[in-house]
Amino acid sequence: MNRSAFNSRVYLTAFLLFAFFILIVIKLFNLHFSEKIIIPDSLPADTGRGYILDRNGYVLALSIVTESIFANPEEVSDPLLVARALSPIVGVPAGTLLERIQRGKRFVWIQRKTDDSVAAAVREMGIRGIHFRKEYKRVYPYRDLASNLLGFVGIDNTGLEGLEHRFDQLLSGRDEVVRDESAREIYQKKNLRLTIDRLIQNIAEEELGSTVKSIRADQGAAVVFDIESGRVLALAKVPSFDLNRYQNYSQQIRRLYTVVDSFEPGSTLKVIAAASLLEHNPEVFKKEFVCEGKIDVGGVTINCLHEHGRVNMTDIIRYSCNSGIIQSVMNLDRKNFYSTLMKFGFGRPTGAGIPGETSGILRPVKQWSGLSRYSISIGHEISVTSLQMAAAFGAIANRGVYVSPSIVEGVEKPDGTVVQRYYPGSRGRIMREEDAALLMGMMRQAVADGTGRRAESGYYETLGKTGTSQKFMKSLGAYSDKNISSFIGVAPYKNPKICVLVVIDDPGDNLTGGAAAAPVFKKIIERVLPYMGIGGDDITGIEIKKSPAGKLFSGNTMPDLRGMNFLEVSGILADLNRSLGVKHYIKGSGTVAAQRPLPGTVLKENDTIIINMR
Repeated sequence: MNRSAFNSRVYLTAFLLFAFFILIVIKLFNLHFSEKIIIPDSLPADTGRGYILDRNGYVLALSIVTESIFANPEEVSDPLLVARALSPIVGVPAGTLLERIQRGKRFVWIQRKTDDSVAAAVREMGIRGIHFRKEYKRVYPYRDLASNLLGFVGIDNTGLEGLEHRFDQLLSGRDEVVRDESAREIYQKKNLRLTIDRLIQNIAEEELGSTVKSIRADQGAAVVFDIESGRVLALAKVPSFDLNRYQNYSQQIRRLYTVVDSFEPGSTLKVIAAASLLEHNPEVFKKEFVCEGKIDVGGVTINCLHEHGRVNMTDIIRYSCNSGIIQSVMNLDRKNFYSTLMKFGFGRPTGAGIPGETSGILRPVKQWSGLSRYSISIGHEISVTSLQMAAAFGAIANRGVYVSPSIVEGVEKPDGTVVQRYYPGSRGRIMREEDAALLMGMMRQAVADGTGRRAESGYYETLGKTGTSQKFMKSLGAYSDKNISSFIGVAPYKNPKICVLVVIDDPGDNLTGGAAAAPVFKKIIERVLPYMGIGGDDITGIEIKKSPAGKLFSGNTMPDLRGMNFLEVSGILADLNRSLGVKHYIKGSGTVAAQRPLPGTVLKENDTIIINMR
């Protein structure tokens, strides 16, 4: 081989290796000291969270694109000056910002998911080392509507409480990876459609909140339950909280009272005791008992509100007679009573899919004392949830067939394609149809001229049962002088559609269920049933006023609704919805004070009408 040629090849190879080594060193140097490091993200792209929708498709929760502000401290020449300049704009103390900027890092957050106006103001300053990043922010358009049910997400868009937590994987799309139009891998976020109706939810919250405030109660809860389908149309709790600012509220306010916390139901359980007697000791319904205003059982005196004299089972329910129901269950076998309570769903979660739902407390028979049968018959020594109560009384109204409550209608892709549809479950018939009808009649008497008189409506025949129980204080290990007042009812009587439960925690002046909760039931059903289009023979004495601008309503123009009450407005809005698909949102109660669009405006398909009432 030519030695000169060999040497040339060696030198060329050495040069190439040296050049390659220099390039590697330069690359490493740039990576180490670069002001902007780009690390390819091997994870699928985050496209935000799916919607949470009400049953009609109204958005209760959505994700929007927003900007977050961060800094590269190595680019900031004067940290103190920058901290002082940013502080009044972003609302963070200058000392805190200075501490962040002086950290030995190349990436520190200044403010995440900031308002557009703040981001614009910071951008205009043109500060070297301050940068912006697009992020998704969870927003709740109705703020506190169904807040205790929906829950919320943290700064990193992970569900922390409520349905946001329970369905976090579905809403975030972390359970499925797909490719978008550009072949990019993304998380397949999904929408969650609820059984909740936003208008019915708003009605329940308004009426409940007004009463809780006026009678100085600690808190309250209400459930509106569709009897035939088992769908929960409203699950209200007050006080509620603004989901967009959840950090400003205590854990106690954020808890879903009567679902996470069970309660002793009081005299509403007399109806379930009567159901057990109908099944196991029906001859009791032919007897009469004597109420002397109190009764001694096992050395314990249990009082009645009044001395009722001679009473039968209908009277016992009508007047909520403790003495009468205790005498009637004396020959009711404990195991049979327990069996009835289990059939009605007590002592176990309903399976509605609500995070934190408790099973309540129903101790096995072997743990019952000699007084337990009597205590439970008047709603003590047992704790229940609002969903259990609504489903149990819904079964009575449904002719003895138990339908499990449901809160989720289905899961959908962003384009509306149904991924999963939830269907209400049923535990089948739990009591004879004729027995259910008899209990319905007894509860009708309780509203017509008994303890539930304040639940009587001038427009609908209603039925139900009052309940008042003392609060058990765990800290004291005894019952306190505070109480829980409740009312559970059904309407309309002849053609039951909804079951409504109202629970008031510690009302002022220790008001009973008949005084505190029954009026809320009445107000709710008188607003909800017309909205649902339920009327007919049960509505009496309503004068339908003609709109002064009625001639403007030709079927596709906006009528003048001002001055009309809720019942009048709901019929017109229902017609518009059927003919044009027009949606509506009603704020407040009373009569229409303002509307949008204005009277005479030509309506287009899928327009939205906003009504303000006062």
